Amino acid sequence: MRYDRQKAIILGIATFAGVFAGAVVLMMINASFLRMPGGLPPTAATAALMKDAGAPAAPAGPDYKAITQRNLFRAKLQIELPRQKTAAEIEEETLAGIVRTMALKGVMLSGRKRDNYAIIDRGGPKGVWTYEIGEVIENGLALKEIRKDSVRLQKGDFDVVLRLFSSAAERLKGSGPALPAPKQVARVEPGKDDIRKEGSVTRISKSLAERLKADGNVIMSSIAIKPGADGVKVVAVDQGSIAQRMGIAPDDTLQEVNGRKLSSAGDMNQVYEALKNATNFEVKVLRNGRSETLRYEIR
Repeated sequence: MRYDRQKAIILGIATFAGVFAGAVVLMMINASFLRMPGGLPPTAATAALMKDAGAPAAPAGPDYKAITQRNLFRAKLQIELPRQKTAAEIEEETLAGIVRTMALKGVMLSGRKRDNYAIIDRGGPKGVWTYEIGEVIENGLALKEIRKDSVRLQKGDFDVVLRLFSSAAERLKGSGPALPAPKQVARVEPGKDDIRKEGSVTRISKSLAERLKADGNVIMSSIAIKPGADGVKVVAVDQGSIAQRMGIAPDDTLQEVNGRKLSSAGDMNQVYEALKNATNFEVKVLRNGRSETLRYEIR
């Protein structure tokens, strides 16, 4: 009997020690979780034991702010991604690029607005063209006004002025940022023997022909033209230019080049490309109401 009582006492002490040790371990585990972001909330029994032991109260739920701050996969990138351009910004750049190479070469004013026109050098192989008020030049950009020393071009909020004897377009006040400076184009000056008339044929030297092949702006920038029903009318020709020395005159209407009909700037560019490897060519013109053929030979 005495042996059974001792055994029961030992078992009770062991049981109490086991329960106490388990509670202590449980408190330590909960304390570890509380120090971690998003740790598990303590049970009611553990909370009571921790309170009796003087431990600080656990938060009600996970600390998501701490989790986000410690998450290396959500760390802030040190580089900034480029902002995507808006449709308005893309159109602004397109229109600015169009006017960047333009230059106003002349204006014609008369008593009737329908007889007014402007001569605008489009730059490069685009050539020099004549426009009336209201005509669209490119990409919706239209000629809105002609003055004695300037013209106004506009599309929506894009509003610029081209002035005579100036190679830079000016932005009207409040219509947007300043325009970039125009590109400078070197001109090709022909030598004395580069172009000469021999009978009914105009001879062009091979050296000049090579320079013309490399730069389509040489001829197109020296004449002002306007598309018409019968072809491309020559409005003006620069004095001493290659075009003038080749026999092209104001009021000529260029109708065909080697059988290719002309009616637009696109046609002029196609003809120029086709003639790059030619050794001779013919230009059919309407002059003073009569059809004539200008013949050329490269040698």
